[in-house]
Amino acid sequence: MKLYLAGPEVFLDDAREIGRRKMELCARFGFTGLFPLDGELTVDATGGVRSGAIFAANLDLMRAADAVVANLTPFRGISADPGTAFELGFAFALGRPVAAYSNLPGELKHRARAAIGPAADAAPTLLSDGLHVEDFGHFDNLMLAEALHASGLPVIQAAAPAADPFRDLALFGEVLAALARARAEGRLGAQNSPSHPAPAGHARGEETFHG
Repeated sequence: MKLYLAGPEVFLDDAREIGRRKMELCARFGFTGLFPLDGELTVDATGGVRSGAIFAANLDLMRAADAVVANLTPFRGISADPGTAFELGFAFALGRPVAAYSNLPGELKHRARAAIGPAADAAPTLLSDGLHVEDFGHFDNLMLAEALHASGLPVIQAAAPAADPFRDLALFGEVLAALARARAEGRLGAQNSPSHPAPAGHARGEETFHG
């Protein structure tokens, strides 16, 4: 079974080394990991790689995958890497099961209030920038959380912040172990219809939230 490994690790200086470690962990659990930097992209006349080639290559990898594991640790802000969020949504639209982990604890609303600040004498969801923050108890945006719930696969969140959140693979290993159990029980691959997902409050997955 092939797993597409989505996450902002691709921006690390040692991204290929992290990708190698992730793929090795996948192999220990009987999976084949597909890291976004797999393979060699064609360079253009200036010696660079066009963004369109990276985009197309990653879409091809996701189409080839049987499921996706996403690192949704907040990236350069209070929420997940936008590229990873897109990949999770694309995989869900393809009908692929999606699982995830985050190396940072807590809910999106708490991070938003800490980063932006609450509005004075206003509703608790209104922030000082004049915009509301959603309050559904999710670790990140509801569209990400609901897609994961509908897949019925694990979402594992750290109980405490990781010292090196984009290199720490402990929770990634926990997700792989949970996926291996789901596969053994015949649960890996079953997903609610993307057009009629089960709401988070009624999902019967193996989600684990901390923080």
